[in-house]
Amino acid sequence: MNDTPSGQVTWSLALDARRDGETLQTWLYRALRQDILGGRLPRNHLLPSTRYLAAQYGVARGTVQAAYNQLLSEGYLHASQGSGTRVSRTLPDDHLARASNLRAATVQPDALPPVLTTRWARALTEHPAAFPLESRFSSQFFVPHSCDVARFPIDIWRRLHARHLGAIEPSVLSKRSAQGAPALRQAIAEHLGIARGVAVSAQNIVLVSSVQQALDICLRLIVEPGDPVWMEDPGYPGARHIMQSAQADIVDVPVDESGMVVDEGIKKAPMARLAYVTPCRQSPMGVALAPDRRLALLRWAREHGAYIFEDDYDSEYRFIAKPIPAIRSLPQADSHVILAGTFSKLMFPAVGLAYLALPEQLVEPFTKALSMTARHANGLAQAVLTDFMIEGHFDRHIRKMRKLYAGRAKTFQTLSRQLWADFIEFPPIQAGLDVAGQLKGFTEPNALALMRDCGVGAFPLSRYTRSCPKPPGLVMGFAAHTEQQIEQRMIAVSQALIRRN
Repeated sequence: MNDTPSGQVTWSLALDARRDGETLQTWLYRALRQDILGGRLPRNHLLPSTRYLAAQYGVARGTVQAAYNQLLSEGYLHASQGSGTRVSRTLPDDHLARASNLRAATVQPDALPPVLTTRWARALTEHPAAFPLESRFSSQFFVPHSCDVARFPIDIWRRLHARHLGAIEPSVLSKRSAQGAPALRQAIAEHLGIARGVAVSAQNIVLVSSVQQALDICLRLIVEPGDPVWMEDPGYPGARHIMQSAQADIVDVPVDESGMVVDEGIKKAPMARLAYVTPCRQSPMGVALAPDRRLALLRWAREHGAYIFEDDYDSEYRFIAKPIPAIRSLPQADSHVILAGTFSKLMFPAVGLAYLALPEQLVEPFTKALSMTARHANGLAQAVLTDFMIEGHFDRHIRKMRKLYAGRAKTFQTLSRQLWADFIEFPPIQAGLDVAGQLKGFTEPNALALMRDCGVGAFPLSRYTRSCPKPPGLVMGFAAHTEQQIEQRMIAVSQALIRRN
């Protein structure tokens, strides 16, 4: 706290970082209230003027005034002429605490519900959700991992759906095999042979609801609590959280321009039970795992009796050449590689279907585990998807969307260089639905705040890292928006950058 020549007292408040989806007013209100309740802003402490705090954080003065007014109305602050705005001597939570103590005195301990104290419950509380729990991101632009559901041939899907419902066949409405519909597993096996270079029998294919569910079951079958597992860093947060829930010892393996640094994984934990990898397009950096590292990874798994969980989440969307073959396609890989794929990004998220190509020795235990938990994936959706694939609609949709997404990637790449050259730099976009860029002269919180004010739902690169940090960056999706929408939103952000400067 310093005195300026005019006698104005200035403060530097280090407020908590803004959360995903928070408005500026909500963030200021929450952060100030949190600091008051936590004691960082003591009772009767003099707060900075709204003008000064607005200048410090680069927000409108009216936003600060609104946050102050809300805290004043709730009793956390008080203001008087000539004395400025101060933290209240008596907080409203003091009254709540007294009332709670009175209630506690009248309730018997054995009448209270048990507190969730398991390791997993604590982890869910301590770590942010890997996926948004609300649908607020659906209205924002450039949200990562998003496909264009509006271009899905819903009329064909509706017709196939009606065909199965109209037949009223007991086989459609009754329970299904936990492993999945045989005809669909055969169609997936044929698709993997053509598109991914994987020779696999339908007997080794299992249908699940999501790749997250598949990884959860695989970890429970393969990994004991405390066993080491390799995790890409940066890497997919959903996989990391599932590993945490399985009580695995997560070994962070760095990622460079050639993908996971396999030698580092071997150096850190040669006896790891499983390695999670996104080799065809690393999530979120977008690089492909180099051929020599693929071979080194497979050689390590074979020598140590370990498994590779290959998350093949959007490999069909490669724009510059044919898709890179899966690790599972390599010689002698079928006993060590679990290949996982999802229809949620290839078609639409609500389809709720994914698949695994399992090593022979895992098929029976995995199927039994699935039958004990989810029983089986949606049977009606499986029947419709079977026809959708057999009749060629799936392949046509993939080809159409690959061409469409390639055009959008090119537009995003070109306009980012033209309009955002001093803000963020993106690598060439060769595949996928999103891209990670490196910020120039911006911190992630500042960049995200500017983006959110423009209706953009980018993710910070730090969301994907743990112990192998990258320079500040953003992960942004382009696939869900038309080229016109991409241009309009990029211009809006560009104008905000100009106003900021």
